[in-house]
Amino acid sequence: MRHQRSAARRLSRGLSIVELLVGMTIGLFILTGSSALFVANIASSRRLALETRINQDLRTTMELMTRDLRRGAYWGNALAGTLPHDDTGVAPSNPYAVIKLTPTTEPKQILYSYTRDPTENSRLDNNEVFGFRLTAGAIQMCFGGGSAATCNNWQTLSNTDILTISEFSLTPNQTEIDLRAACANSCIDTALAPACPRVEVRSYTISLTGSAISDPALSRTLRSQVRVRNDALLGSCPL
Repeated sequence: MRHQRSAARRLSRGLSIVELLVGMTIGLFILTGSSALFVANIASSRRLALETRINQDLRTTMELMTRDLRRGAYWGNALAGTLPHDDTGVAPSNPYAVIKLTPTTEPKQILYSYTRDPTENSRLDNNEVFGFRLTAGAIQMCFGGGSAATCNNWQTLSNTDILTISEFSLTPNQTEIDLRAACANSCIDTALAPACPRVEVRSYTISLTGSAISDPALSRTLRSQVRVRNDALLGSCPL
């Protein structure tokens, strides 16, 4: 009976100060570890979200560039460029054929054109000039306006709130296909001025590098190759 009362008194005394401090210390260690893990998860989630936004913005910009550049040099009356015209015996040239590329000087840009006429007038109008350029860390697109060498209507494509474009490179890849075998009369090129008919197949390798404004270490690069679907017809068959 006396033993039972002694055991009951020991149980009713609770924890000692030492036991309480040890328990609190262990609890603080667990809480600190859990807090650090929670903060790391939040930081990782934010970085993943930012990386996703950067990738999406770069992909959207690249998609717009490649889709529109494919239309370069489109001429609604392209068939006329393969046949002699009137009494001159010379086929008319494509007014949209020129693609101007400045890959090294600032601003790096490419300018091209294609017809937007409901009824083809075979003339390069002000609203038929398009292009892309890198300026002030952003990719801009020309939405018509200007001449074959300039543009007066630039609008920003990339999201300047989260992304800065540090590199925009354009590498041309051009291949000429000789068509002189299709001429009725023999055609011989001169060394200084090749004049025999040929097709110039044009494609461009585009590279975009962008980094997060809030975290410059977070950087991504996209590359794409696009072929201009409307090949350039050069030269002509002799009469």
